Amino acid sequence: MILIVDDDSAMAENCEMLLESYGYEVSVAFNAADALSKIHDRRPDLLISDCCMPDLTGVELSRKLNADPDGCRLPVLLMSGSLQCQVAAGKSYDAFIRKPFLAENFLAEIRKLLSMNTVTPPENKTRQLL
Repeated sequence: MILIVDDDSAMAENCEMLLESYGYEVSVAFNAADALSKIHDRRPDLLISDCCMPDLTGVELSRKLNADPDGCRLPVLLMSGSLQCQVAAGKSYDAFIRKPFLAENFLAEIRKLLSMNTVTPPENKTRQLL
């Protein structure tokens, strides 16, 4: 299961529809608190999070998950459309993609991260643009 966290509901829903069209099981959270609750209920195979969210940013969320002594390593893909988003310091994530992005680039990052987590991704379908 892939968990998408983005306070922009349209972006989260577009990502969800794209991934579901490729056969992935997807859950969506619109803030970090909701994401943490969903992760507690069922650990995803991959976390995709927006960087710039109110309360807890995607970077802070990934740091919090990595700091959990009881938690297993969770692959994290951060995404942002903001040029002001600072993601380099204390790298707690596995990949970063700038919005807007080509669906094929987004899917390639997801496949790479899921293969690190030994989850078999579904086969390719058609190209789409987000």
